[in-house]
Amino acid sequence: MLLILRTMNDTVGDFLYRNGTTLFFSFFRRQPLKLFFSTVLMILAAFSSMVPAILVGKAIDILESEGFSQLFIFYGIGVLISGVFFYLISFIGLFTFVTLSFSFERDIRQEYFDTIQSHSLTFFDEHNSSHLLSMGMTEISQMRQGIVPALRAIMQNIFSVLFIVAAIYSIAGLQMTLITLVGFIVYYILAVYQARRITPVRMKLADTAAELTEQSQEIFRGIDVVRSFKGTVREILRFRKMSKRYSDLGIREGRMAAFYLPNLALLLLTAALFAMSVNKVTLLQMSVGDLIQVMGLLVTLQLTSMMMPQMLLFLNAAITNANRIWEKMNWQDPQPDKEITEVPEINWKGELRFENVTFGYVNSKRPALKNLSVSIPPGSKVALIGGPGSGKSTFLKLLLKLYVPQEGRITISGVDYEDIPHQIIRQHVSMVEQEVFLFSGTIRDNIAFARPDATDEEIMVAAEAAQAMEFISKLPKGLDTMIGERGVDLSGGQRQRIAIARAILADPDILLLDDSASALDSKTEELLRKALDNLSENRLTITVTQRLTTLLKADLIILLKRGSLLAVGKHDELLDKCMEYRRIFELLPESERILAKGGIQ
Repeated sequence: MLLILRTMNDTVGDFLYRNGTTLFFSFFRRQPLKLFFSTVLMILAAFSSMVPAILVGKAIDILESEGFSQLFIFYGIGVLISGVFFYLISFIGLFTFVTLSFSFERDIRQEYFDTIQSHSLTFFDEHNSSHLLSMGMTEISQMRQGIVPALRAIMQNIFSVLFIVAAIYSIAGLQMTLITLVGFIVYYILAVYQARRITPVRMKLADTAAELTEQSQEIFRGIDVVRSFKGTVREILRFRKMSKRYSDLGIREGRMAAFYLPNLALLLLTAALFAMSVNKVTLLQMSVGDLIQVMGLLVTLQLTSMMMPQMLLFLNAAITNANRIWEKMNWQDPQPDKEITEVPEINWKGELRFENVTFGYVNSKRPALKNLSVSIPPGSKVALIGGPGSGKSTFLKLLLKLYVPQEGRITISGVDYEDIPHQIIRQHVSMVEQEVFLFSGTIRDNIAFARPDATDEEIMVAAEAAQAMEFISKLPKGLDTMIGERGVDLSGGQRQRIAIARAILADPDILLLDDSASALDSKTEELLRKALDNLSENRLTITVTQRLTTLLKADLIILLKRGSLLAVGKHDELLDKCMEYRRIFELLPESERILAKGGIQ
C-alpha cells in the first residue's frame, strides 16, 4: 500500500507542467513512435490529395491531343487508384491520430484526478466540486478535440498548402503562386481573428455549463427538501433561466461562426486565379488541362481549408482549457505538507498533545481553533463538547491531518504530527463522521472500504460490533445488498452503524466519533455503547457528543467555546468548577433527574 501511495505521489510530481500550453503540447512526447507513423501517413495523405486533380488535368490534355487513347485510359485508372490510395492512407492516419488523442484525454483526466486527489482539503474549501467535475469531463474532452480534429486538420492543411503551392508554381508560374500564398496568408489571419472573437463566448459557455451541473446536482441531492417546501416550480424556473442563458450563449457563438470571413477570402482567391488562368488559356500560355489542374488543386485546397476557422477555434479553446486545468492541478497549498524524508518510529498508544494550536479556514474571518493546548492520556475515553462553531469537528480533522495547524503543533508520544506522512496517520486514526457518506455499491464494499482485503468473517465481526448485523441479516442479499447513492435506501441509524463498522474494521489506534450516535434510538444506542466500550479498551477514543451517558462515562471531557479551550476534566469536576459546563449539562435531556439523584453510580 505504501508503495502504491509513493508511486502515485511520484507520478503526480511528474504532472507539473510549466503552464497549460506545455500541458496541451505534451501530447507530442507521450507516444513518439506512433505519432511519427501517424504524421508520415498524414503527409502522404496531404500529397496524395492533390494527385487526382493533376492526373485529371493531364488526361484532359491527352484527350484533346490524342483522343480516347491508351494513355488517357492509363490516366483515368491513375485517378481511381490515387483516390483509393488517398482514402486508405487518410483512414489509417486518422484512426491512428484518433487513438492517440483519446489516449491523451485518458492520461490527462487521470493526471487531473490524481493531482486533485493529492490536494489538501483547503483546495476543496476554495473550489466547488461541481465545477471541478465539469472541468474534468467537459474541458478535458475539449482538449482532446483540440488534437483531433483541430490540430491534425491544421497540420494536414499546412502540408497541403505547401504541396499545392509547389504544384501551382510548376504549372502556372511565379505570379499565380505568389497570389495563392498571399491569399492564404490573408485567409489564416482572418481565421485566427475569427477564433479569437469566439473564444471568450466559448469560455462563458464552459462556465455556464459548470453552473448548470452544479445547480442540477443541488436540486437532485436535495430533492426531498425541494418537494417538502413546495419548491419544485421555483427550481424549475431557476433552472430554465440558467438553461436559457446557456442557450443564448450558444446562439451567439453560432451567429458569430455562421459568417465566415475566411471563406469569403477563399472564394475571392479562387475567382481571381480562375480569371487569370482563363486569360492565360486565351493567350495560349496555358493549356486547358493546366487550367483544370489549377482549379482542381484550388478546390482541393478549399475543401481542406474550409473548416480551418473552426479548427483554430477548437485549438484556441483547447489551450485555454488546458491552462484552466493546469491552474487547478498546479494549485499551491497556502500551507503545504512538510517534506518528509524519513518516517520516525511512533508509539500510537502514547500521549496525544495539542500545543498552542491555532487553525483557521480559508474563507473564515476568525480561527476555528485558537491557542489550544490540551494533553490526552493514553487509552482515554474523551468526550468533546461545545456549542455550534466551537471547533469540535476541526479538532478531529486536525487529528486526521486533513488540515495542518497554522500555529502550534500536535504530537503523539512526543513525535510532531508534521513529521508523520498523512498516509501513516490515517492507517492509525479513523473517524466516523457526523454526516455519514456511503458509496454506491454493496454493504460489504462500504464496510471494507478501509480494508478491501478483509475477509467476510472480519467484515461480519465488525458489523456485529457496530450492531449492524441485526438489520443486514434481514436484507434480501445480506452484505451483498446494493445501496443507492449516499445510502438513501437506509435509515439514518443504519447508515451510521455501517460507518461505525467501517471504522471498527480499520482497527485504528485512535478512534474519532463525530456525534456518531445522533441517529440511533435508545435501544440501539445502548447496544452500541457496550460495543464501543469493549472496542475502546487500550485505544484512545474521542467522541463529539451531547449524550449524557457518554459524558458520565468519559475519562476526560474537553469543553470548547468559539475555538478556545474553556475547561478540561471529568464530569464531576466540571460541574463544580465550570459554570458554562453546568449550564450546558442542565439543558441536556434528563439532567434534572440525574442531578437530583446525585449522578449515576
